[in-house]
Amino acid sequence: MQAVEPWFFILFIVLFCMALIWFGLMTSFFKRLETDHPEQYESLGRPSIFARNNISNSIATLKFLLLRRYRALNDPELTSFANGMVVYFAVYSALFILLASQFFLPARAP
Repeated sequence: MQAVEPWFFILFIVLFCMALIWFGLMTSFFKRLETDHPEQYESLGRPSIFARNNISNSIATLKFLLLRRYRALNDPELTSFANGMVVYFAVYSALFILLASQFFLPARAP
């Protein structure tokens, strides 16, 4: 059995905390859209973290963020917030790939 590096556990905990923070960011993002841009919120399927969460809403929301479609709303505060979310998502994804890659790389010799 392969020994697990200590950084693996640290990275796992960091990613877990980042996921919890992401839920908070998404909740705030949804509230901003619902309040300030209800038409856009409706077009995304009225997404929420748990109640109306489905794969089509999630994909639509990620596309909206990653393709930076929020810029068309001409809302500087929302744009700044969403830009930060895109960076956060990129960092989280990179760290997740690093963690997941450890399952596929050969073990180092002691």
